[in-house]
Amino acid sequence: MDAPSASAAVAAAAPAARMDLPLFREIPGHHAPTPFYLTDDMYGGLCLELAGGELSDKVGKPVADPHTHECPEIYLLLSPNPGGGVIEVVADGRHHTLTSPATFFIPAGTVHHFVTRKAEPGTYCLGLLLTGSTQR
Repeated sequence: MDAPSASAAVAAAAPAARMDLPLFREIPGHHAPTPFYLTDDMYGGLCLELAGGELSDKVGKPVADPHTHECPEIYLLLSPNPGGGVIEVVADGRHHTLTSPATFFIPAGTVHHFVTRKAEPGTYCLGLLLTGSTQR
């Protein structure tokens, strides 16, 4: 009999909480350890990871050099007020300006990074890494 899939393991898991967050990981290309709030090994196995943080102290300061991931990623740019956050995403050499609230899809293998241009307190950029995606 085959081992249960990650989604089956998560579905069979008991309710649980994690309060030791964020978990910091070294990510190639990033200037400092990255805070993660969901990792693919949590709760019996997930098909995604969620990393990122608050941006108000990062205006004009890139947090990573251009880099790639082996899986697709979606940036989520959120702020307390519409327009309270602005980031410039560079993906495969093309510049994209995002104003909160916004999302941005980055296919696996895409060279990317972003720079915060504006961030009121409480502005977050979160990266949702789709580790279980078939688009690897």
